[in-house]
Amino acid sequence: MFPRTVRSSLLAGALVTSALTLPGLSLAQLSGSVDWNGWRFSYEVSGNYDGLSLKGVEFQGLSFIKKVSFPVMLVFYDNDACGPFSDRLGGNLQPIPWAGNATIGRREFTLNGQQWYEIGIRDQVGTYDMYQVYYLSSDGILDAHIYSKGLVCVVDHVHYPHWRIDFDINDPGNDQIQLKTSTGYTTELYEFDANATEALDHGWRVRDSVTGNYVDVLPGFTDFTIPDETTAPITSYANNTVFGRLFKESEDTGWTYGARPVPYNNGESIGNDDIVFWYKGYLPHRADEGSTLWHSTGLRLVVSGNPSPPPPSGGTTQTFTNTTAISIPDHGSGSPYPSSINVAGMPGTISKVVVTLNGLSHTFPDDIDILLVDPNGQSVMLMSDAGGEFGVDNVTLTFDSAASASLPDSGQISSGTYLPTNYYDNESDWFSAPAPGEPYGSSLSVFNQTSPNGSWQLFLNDDAQADFGSIADGWALTITTN
Repeated sequence: MFPRTVRSSLLAGALVTSALTLPGLSLAQLSGSVDWNGWRFSYEVSGNYDGLSLKGVEFQGLSFIKKVSFPVMLVFYDNDACGPFSDRLGGNLQPIPWAGNATIGRREFTLNGQQWYEIGIRDQVGTYDMYQVYYLSSDGILDAHIYSKGLVCVVDHVHYPHWRIDFDINDPGNDQIQLKTSTGYTTELYEFDANATEALDHGWRVRDSVTGNYVDVLPGFTDFTIPDETTAPITSYANNTVFGRLFKESEDTGWTYGARPVPYNNGESIGNDDIVFWYKGYLPHRADEGSTLWHSTGLRLVVSGNPSPPPPSGGTTQTFTNTTAISIPDHGSGSPYPSSINVAGMPGTISKVVVTLNGLSHTFPDDIDILLVDPNGQSVMLMSDAGGEFGVDNVTLTFDSAASASLPDSGQISSGTYLPTNYYDNESDWFSAPAPGEPYGSSLSVFNQTSPNGSWQLFLNDDAQADFGSIADGWALTITTN
């Protein structure tokens, strides 16, 4: 059976303060130009179904990209339960709710003290909902991002987004692809496929050999979000792949290769020529995360030595603690219930929340439910039905939505940093008043873009009998604001 090819589109990832609405227009008409804070480029959604493309990209008079596009999102399910799929964007554009239902969403915004411009499209392929977006900073950074949610089959799977970047730094010729080493940068002389980690610190560079101007190609920034939506950005880039190719006009015709790898590797010389740089991301999606959580990843282009990404997350970070021990009974609510931390005097809005439980002991951790509620009543289940019957003794658990792993479902829990973990969330989790009722959030990013000040509450509950436990040293709340 041949891999199925599907066409889709994407949606922008932040609140849109201005938007261009183009109802009922053909794909050929979905185009325009932007001139903003030193950036100049044109954009289009073409009949090649390669998403939203930027063309003739310049920053402060330096031309460096002929075209950046999104040719395909490959999707592979565990045990080939579905697919594989090769999803192409731009054929089924959808209105963008957070952009006034525009077809192409555009806005200016400030994040972490930096000015940004955003332009993106939303597309749907079957049950997948996707938002493809570019973020450009006032100091010469271009982030290309993809957000995706939805399930075709309730099975773990991985999305592999592909970006194609036709670099023309200063002019079409004399470009080199280089990778960072312990002694400097080494030039790739021939077309290649490589793990992104072959470059030290993920440091890839495209350089014009005549002028010395260059663009660093790095992992994307993780602080971008879709307004009023829960997002889970990828923070590990160990599985990403890069490809170097010689530019040929005949190779820019849209993706027609199904679920196969990036083609065109003919071993041709690219040591000082007109080159194309492909970047393949890795975006896993667990079935138990459901169909409403937006997953995101991306890459970052930094022009001629501007500040290397990612920039610091947030302008202010403070940690607040409650050292009162919380006892967990044989069955029922913990004491105190809730345990509270009051946050006061923090400026700005939240960009990140991290929670630490200190000295957790329990004979049957599977029975513990732990819920965090912010001053606005928004809630996230930190831990539920995890750890099975494997007792824990004085472990310290940190919950961070940028973590790489969840707590084990049925296995020994050890001290460490984990994603909020709620197994069997289709079953009711019981909390008595004054805890809020379901549904509960699954990512700490639900608290983003709200004020941090007020009473934060931690509700602990034991939903079975014949076990006991306590959090001996209380808990801590670390908040970062813009």
